[in-house]
Amino acid sequence: MIVVFGGTGKVGRQIVDQLRNDGHTVRVVTRDPSSARGAGNVEVVWGDLHDRQSLVRAVTGASAIVCTAQGGGGKGANGPRGIEGAGIPSLIGVAQDAAIEHFVYFSTASARPDSPVEFFRLKFEVERTLRASGLAFSILRPTHLMDTWVEMLAEPITKKGKAMVLGSGANPVSWVAGEDVARVAAALAVRPGEGWSADLGGPEALTLTQVNELIAVSLSTRIKGENKMPLGMLRAMSTLLKPFNQALARQMQMGVLLDTQPQLVDSSAVWARYGQPLSPSAWLERNPPGIAGAV
Repeated sequence: MIVVFGGTGKVGRQIVDQLRNDGHTVRVVTRDPSSARGAGNVEVVWGDLHDRQSLVRAVTGASAIVCTAQGGGGKGANGPRGIEGAGIPSLIGVAQDAAIEHFVYFSTASARPDSPVEFFRLKFEVERTLRASGLAFSILRPTHLMDTWVEMLAEPITKKGKAMVLGSGANPVSWVAGEDVARVAAALAVRPGEGWSADLGGPEALTLTQVNELIAVSLSTRIKGENKMPLGMLRAMSTLLKPFNQALARQMQMGVLLDTQPQLVDSSAVWARYGQPLSPSAWLERNPPGIAGAV
């Protein structure tokens, strides 16, 4: 039995589908069981990272845990301090008590102890907690997911013909497809943990401007202008919004890092082991924006 926390999210659903299609028994833990797809070999149960007893029940009988839960888009108890700061460390403790054989954790390539974004600092702390837990583990550190970014970037192009540009839009990024990350996670979850950790980036480094252009081509349209958010604006909005909208303020901070810090990783060794990943253009061919079920 493999238990997936965050199995209703973009990548989590793909992990569950991969495991199910491979014939493995999966339990999806969610605060909203109605949002999960229960199909063959998939059990859906209620659980909350802030409710230890629900975690104990959820992992009973499990051999492995896959945790994609994250608080980057939330606030309060469901924000980074609640999820990365308290909830996931609690789950690691429950996994220790249950003698879980393998804990697969989704972090991020941006996780650093000195990051100016608290979310990324807390992700790093979860990694440190897991490494010190004594559990067999794997840590996946994906870069920026096309599944998330294309959905966000396509909307203004579709509605107004304008591209969203954060900062200069000229910093190259190793965009990665959720299905490729999910494939690695599913393969790891059914094997013994080896204390393995890797950054996961795609095969092609493109700037935000180049991704916008690819999206426009996939939509059979042309970009007529840009909605520019200079670095100064992003920094100011992050500070001003923080008391009122923590999630949006956090996104502004992340936008600054996207444009000012290196976003390239070499994951060739990972893909040599788990199969070659999709490029942004290949991913867009499979998942054209505006099509029901895409992104």
